[in-house]
Amino acid sequence: MKKTIAIAAAAATMAVMAFAGTATADAGIKKLAKQECKVERATDRAEFIAKYGGTGKAAVERCVKAEKREARADCKEDRREEPAEFSIEYGGTGSAAIKRCVADELR
Repeated sequence: MKKTIAIAAAAATMAVMAFAGTATADAGIKKLAKQECKVERATDRAEFIAKYGGTGKAAVERCVKAEKREARADCKEDRREEPAEFSIEYGGTGSAAIKRCVADELR
């Protein structure tokens, strides 16, 4: 009985750690995209306004969403075209590898 409880507790701890790692990775990706959007807004203000409808928080969030979507699409295309190279560079072909690739694309 004690062994079963210990195994269940270990599994629960691992699940929480995996979820926390995913949340941290997502926050890091969003932060990178937000930095890129702010640079884009500062360098070409008129184009940014035309593309995202302003320069406020909502426009930056639209930009962040577009940047993340574009980076994810690029990564999925890379994975589809060169799966062996993608696997070597990002440590697999699953969702965690895609997140590592997206973060790399946004840097």
